[in-house]
Amino acid sequence: MDEGPLVIPRHLPLLPLSDVVLFPGVVLPLEVVESRYRAMAADALAGARVIAVSLLRPGFEAYYYTLRAPVHRIAGVGQIVAGEKAQDGNYKLVLRGVARARIVAELPHQPYRMARVQLLESREAAPPFKAANLRRQLVEIITSERLGEEEHGRLWVNMLETSVELGAVADLIAATLPVNAEVRQCLLAEIDTAARVSLLAQQLRTLAAVRRTRRTPSPHAEWTLN
Repeated sequence: MDEGPLVIPRHLPLLPLSDVVLFPGVVLPLEVVESRYRAMAADALAGARVIAVSLLRPGFEAYYYTLRAPVHRIAGVGQIVAGEKAQDGNYKLVLRGVARARIVAELPHQPYRMARVQLLESREAAPPFKAANLRRQLVEIITSERLGEEEHGRLWVNMLETSVELGAVADLIAATLPVNAEVRQCLLAEIDTAARVSLLAQQLRTLAAVRRTRRTPSPHAEWTLN
């Protein structure tokens, strides 16, 4: 049965998470155990089935159990595509990233956070030849830096060789990039596709350089002390 286009409300429940950045097109399984987020899950399942996921900022620990833990203002919007309540009262949810959003303001609400959001459209303004060049650039970095020999790298190259929109592919690569969550947050916050791909290319080069360093033995590794 066709449920029609997804309608994203301007006011969304806000789920702050550490180490998690939700990109459009990415599927995120969650187990909800805290009572305040159980209430959020119950309300979302009974309502629009859409929530905003925001990365907690460094230093959040002292405020985690309050409604004031600092979060990044660019969030991922997720649609609940599956959800159920377990016998212990916890919820198991599966979110599908559907958009980026800016948190404009937070609204007085209990026991969880609510935010007024502004949806952000990814800018795909690059002409086709430039998009093709950017796509080739990513493939060359992944393959020449030997990242393509690993499972993620092979998947990245396969995605880049499809007709899927470049911005969407960049988001899927960014979501699986083995880097600090703050780096992935920077990629989420960049709505210009060409700029996001350039930032992604920089991170791939940095990742490759770090791995080369780890594989190269130290010239002093065989020194011994008598």
